[in-house]
Amino acid sequence: MTWAVIERCGGQVRAGMGTPYALDFTAVLMLADAMGASTTLLADVLPSIEAVIVKSYQEESENAD
Repeated sequence: MTWAVIERCGGQVRAGMGTPYALDFTAVLMLADAMGASTTLLADVLPSIEAVIVKSYQEESENAD
């Protein structure tokens, strides 16, 4: 179940000037709670996952230019 939350959390980003810079942890943890996933586990891994998701969005934005 935790992996399902991770797959869906890519849309829960904070953005400024049109560029994502962070995940909205509150939204992701609320999603996890609603899905019955382990919020404790997600709280531990979110910082690492955040870096990967944000970097992916930034690279995608650079390639679109």
